[in-house]
Amino acid sequence: MADEIVKAFEADMASIPVARVTGDNDNERVMKLMAHMFLRVWTRYATETGQKLTMTPFQFSLGTYHGQMNWVVNEALNFKELPQIALGAKYGRTHSLVAESYKQKEEERIRLVFALEEEEVRGKPLAVNYLLYDSPLKGFGFDKAAEALKAAMPKWFETVASKSDAPLWDFCRDNLECVGV
Repeated sequence: MADEIVKAFEADMASIPVARVTGDNDNERVMKLMAHMFLRVWTRYATETGQKLTMTPFQFSLGTYHGQMNWVVNEALNFKELPQIALGAKYGRTHSLVAESYKQKEEERIRLVFALEEEEVRGKPLAVNYLLYDSPLKGFGFDKAAEALKAAMPKWFETVASKSDAPLWDFCRDNLECVGV
């Protein structure tokens, strides 16, 4: 099953027209690419498991679905100012795949993390971030970001299909760097 999920993910990522995705600035282009990635993952999980993950911004704000994994990104959405896209669910505890742009020492960057609810502080859930990919916006490599996510896909799929937190949590703790809350 894991091989099938990985092959489907690779095919979904290969269908994204990376060279044709443009933007007025690096953030706009990268967030459009992340929207393509997240929309295809959302669709794959919905069709394969029957589970519809929650996306922020809402998936139909990000793009229009034309069937057979074909999404057209909503050009009216201001991707220049979009700081984050998240895709997740709650099966006991909340988990999300997050693509976020941020500044570090005046350098604009993009990272992919799994934000996993791990504990409560003062009665409120606290999410811990596990790093999949981090890059300057100018040096962003879509293929590298997809490759980083690909390793987690079987365990994430297992979490969604079984509605059990353990597979994804165990994968993140064992294989990814914890980068804070």
